[in-house]
Amino acid sequence: MQLKGKVAIITGASSGVGYAAARLFAREGATVVVAARRRDRLEHLVGEIAHEGHQGFSIPTDITNPVEVQQLADRTVGLLGRVDLLLNCAGGLHKIAPVEQVSDADWRTVIDTNLSGVFYCARAVVPHMKRQRSGTIVNLGSRVGRVGVGNIAPFCAAKFALSGLGQALAQELRPFNIYVTTVFSGMIDADMAPLNPDVTLRRRFMTTDDVAKALLWVCTLPPSLRVDELPVMPRQIDL
Repeated sequence: MQLKGKVAIITGASSGVGYAAARLFAREGATVVVAARRRDRLEHLVGEIAHEGHQGFSIPTDITNPVEVQQLADRTVGLLGRVDLLLNCAGGLHKIAPVEQVSDADWRTVIDTNLSGVFYCARAVVPHMKRQRSGTIVNLGSRVGRVGVGNIAPFCAAKFALSGLGQALAQELRPFNIYVTTVFSGMIDADMAPLNPDVTLRRRFMTTDDVAKALLWVCTLPPSLRVDELPVMPRQIDL
């Protein structure tokens, strides 16, 4: 077990990569605290983790609400005494449309979910990690945080900004033995609304389990290494 004794907060854990990562990290010995808005999905996940003989706790959280995010961090430390890993897996595309059809509310939804929520989570856990003099923060980004794509301008903007946030935090926190990695992901076979690719194409995407394994690798690096940015892509297609 590579993560025995570690405490991991995982956002976006009700589905997709967050869900897969929670199960994988629990199997590797971490006590996982899973966060998302869908209470029923979190409770089902914690039940699966317990059934496999591992430990998990659910704390329903809207990561776009900074008060709820602070409560997530404080409750985790109050319950378990520490927080070693933060996986920011929450995110979403929300809408595909030309820029003139993007409302103010659309813009705020995408920025809050994909960028502000990550900032709130990092801000909440960093004081605890600083006291420990250790920690790892992994942000699940996107390839469109490096290459802009038409008709998803807010999502691209949020993911580009996430890259800058990750770089700044990495530089700021390294002296405290806290390391930050942004994973630039290509297409994942998960809930992709409002995208609706056909089954044949989806089979060529990365699986949530495989992306979770990439996150685990980042969190279990040899002590002399750090990885600031990690692109992961499907083997056969550039999407």
